[in-house]
Amino acid sequence: MIICLPNTVSAAEQLIRPAVVQPQIPSSPLDNINQQPAALYLDNMLQLLKPIHSQLGITVWDMTSQKTVFQYNNQSLMQPASVQKLLTALAATKQLGKQFSYQTQLTTLADQPLDKTQINNGVYSGDIYIEFSGDPTLTFQDLHQLLGSLSTLGITKLTGNIMLASEQDSQLQAPGWVWDDLGICYAAPISPFIINKNCVYGRLSTNGYNKVAKITMMGNRPIDITNDAYFVSPTIDNPVVKPAVTLPVANALPAYLTESVPQCQLTLSRFDNNRYHLSGCHVGAKSLPLAIAISDPQIYAQHTIAKQLESLGISYNHPITTIKMNKQPKFMAQRQVIASHQSDALPQLLETMLLESDNLIADSLLKKLGEVYYQTPSDFARSGQALKTILYSIGIDLSTANIADGSGLSRYNLLTPEHVLSVLTVIYQQPEYRFLLDLLPESGVSGTLRYKRYFNKSPLKHHVFAKTGSMLGIANLAGRVNVSNGHNYLFVLFENGLSPQIKKQQKAPFSAVFLQTMMDVPR
Repeated sequence: MIICLPNTVSAAEQLIRPAVVQPQIPSSPLDNINQQPAALYLDNMLQLLKPIHSQLGITVWDMTSQKTVFQYNNQSLMQPASVQKLLTALAATKQLGKQFSYQTQLTTLADQPLDKTQINNGVYSGDIYIEFSGDPTLTFQDLHQLLGSLSTLGITKLTGNIMLASEQDSQLQAPGWVWDDLGICYAAPISPFIINKNCVYGRLSTNGYNKVAKITMMGNRPIDITNDAYFVSPTIDNPVVKPAVTLPVANALPAYLTESVPQCQLTLSRFDNNRYHLSGCHVGAKSLPLAIAISDPQIYAQHTIAKQLESLGISYNHPITTIKMNKQPKFMAQRQVIASHQSDALPQLLETMLLESDNLIADSLLKKLGEVYYQTPSDFARSGQALKTILYSIGIDLSTANIADGSGLSRYNLLTPEHVLSVLTVIYQQPEYRFLLDLLPESGVSGTLRYKRYFNKSPLKHHVFAKTGSMLGIANLAGRVNVSNGHNYLFVLFENGLSPQIKKQQKAPFSAVFLQTMMDVPR
């Protein structure tokens, strides 16, 4: 087996071969863990391999003996990134149940179910309600099919009100989301009104260097985008940075400051009513895909429904409005369902969330579990508290943690490796939650580990099943690993403070290096 050593080790250390199973390096004390062979081995290897510049937090638990075998900074609070989704998955399963699904319904108020006898020459005079539930998987086609049921009844004109109804609160982003991520689809707003992930797609293509580029948006979506961005040649005649004075050789500028490469970036500015402006420049001539997050989901839903009614040949007299869902008994007694759309059940939603690291599903589920727990619309703060309380009820104490969202996008999230390990052990030990381990990405096979460097080839391929957590400065991994000694291990590897420059220079990610050493851990 080849152990890929990071560039932070010395040249002499790079000569060590995997045949040296027990390096002759003094081991450091391990808190609360006996000095067993596995712990000594992993501690010795960590002293050899740990990076210089970033901060680590590690804990390893033997699934066979059901004991912790290794800890390193396991009580340090760190940013979890998308490893946070493990907490969301467990809490959602506990609170919502495996049968949970989102419902989007088309309703009206009437004494009896709506049928063609209540339509006069294509005109229906009653009010129409489109009840949104925050379904993060609702598509244009799903919505079109719902509205199409009006055409099936023979309706060509609506003279009553058309109202978009929901129960959820209006907080669209969690505290701690990075502001310049908000126009990108992986940080789409969390709203009761979600259509096609609240994301629109397009492409930016060149008309030639230093000319205004062309934007093509897909699907004729109700947004307005202007553009003065342009493409530039990948090479220029002069260095980007010129020293103001002649420097001695010893103080010469590093190569990354003097490379002859244009310095360019694109900037997306967001305005009200889902208006955008793209500016700046991009190096090269290859067209770029665009994925732009909707700024105002409510207005977007109103405009989308207006366009879909028009395409169905249905006119209406009044503007489309939004209201809070009425749950009063008198209202509910008269409520008649015209058509309904149901999302996949919770296990399928969680599978997508964990495999693809879907932020929208994670944060929609967090808000939903808060709403169900409190029986009232819930914002991120209350939903985070609900998550803590739900997990405490099954033996997980998060009193020292900070929960800002369900996806891990927020920089305010703080967890220890021990917090995450407690989640994994509950999932493993309690049969009703064990299915969650089967939903994790498999190295070299599925999800975010399918193409991940060093995980998509031997010796890690097929042996690691884990949730990734990646953001600027963060490279985390948590799940289980199968090793050659016949045991399976749950593990949590947190690495924070990883600069882009160091990450680019690494021969292999630290998580891959450490897990490769685990493949030979002694019994």
